[in-house]
Amino acid sequence: MARFFKNINKGSIELDVFYGWDIDVNEWFIDVKMKGFNGGNLVQWFNSEEKYKKTLEKFLV
Repeated sequence: MARFFKNINKGSIELDVFYGWDIDVNEWFIDVKMKGFNGGNLVQWFNSEEKYKKTLEKFLV
């Protein structure tokens, strides 16, 4: 699984964002977790690389 990590600070909210291509599932994914909170990751799967990149841009800006 190609997996990348980025820590994002948006004001008072800090997010850990894992993203990439899952070779087992053959889909793109974005996994978001609020830093300092246990559990409750939000995972989104994408069939289309275009949709994946558009959604990822919203987090990484």
